[in-house]
Amino acid sequence: MKKACANQITSRINKRVNTPAASLHEVTANEVIENLFNLFEHLGIDIPGPTSPLPDATAIKNSLHPLYPYASAIGEMLTSWHQDPQYLDDLGNPTPIRLRGRRPSFHNLAQRAVPNLKESYLLSELERLGAVSIDQGNFIHVHMRSFPAYEDKRLAIQHTLTSLDGFIRTLRHNLDSAPSNSDQLFHRIARCSDFDIKEIPALKIRVKRHGQSFLESFDNWLIRKASTKPKKSSRGQKKANVSIGVYLSVES
Repeated sequence: MKKACANQITSRINKRVNTPAASLHEVTANEVIENLFNLFEHLGIDIPGPTSPLPDATAIKNSLHPLYPYASAIGEMLTSWHQDPQYLDDLGNPTPIRLRGRRPSFHNLAQRAVPNLKESYLLSELERLGAVSIDQGNFIHVHMRSFPAYEDKRLAIQHTLTSLDGFIRTLRHNLDSAPSNSDQLFHRIARCSDFDIKEIPALKIRVKRHGQSFLESFDNWLIRKASTKPKKSSRGQKKANVSIGVYLSVES
């Protein structure tokens, strides 16, 4: 019988691939807690004890990188640079652009995505993070299709905490919903317990390529939905902060 990976629960994987239960690692609550504390320790975050005061909200806000509140919009800007025909060359690649001047320019691109950010500061930070570079002719070249959260420690910490919080909220929401309830949020995992470790580099490339396309399609859809909303919110109109993510977990 050919071995396969499942996108459902572990018991189905056992049944499909005839893998003994002992070969699958059963995660315990203590391990999850230990991993969580190790993560916070790695991030340099102190977990307050039962009698310790919680960190001051203002101090937390001031410790954030100034770009982080605009991470989504900056990611959309970098994506547009790779998709908008006026920013592409004849081969479909993002073209180098000037800071200002006739379109296409970095000024126009930034004003469309993040008008509240000073473009010179945005450009300097993106250059520092490796998302763009400036050549001797003062043309700006883009090197990333998404916001480079892990290129800066403060950005990495906030991105990690936000992603972890969103993932936990998704699991908690689904735990509190009936399995047949359409209110459950989408959550599927493709899992394989007998994967050849030599194939991991190819897997990473495949996930990055298809994951990027998947997320960009939803970026575009969300942007269209956001652009059709009225300028002034109606009284009582409810809003939600939504996020869609793709991740790869490897345990060896």
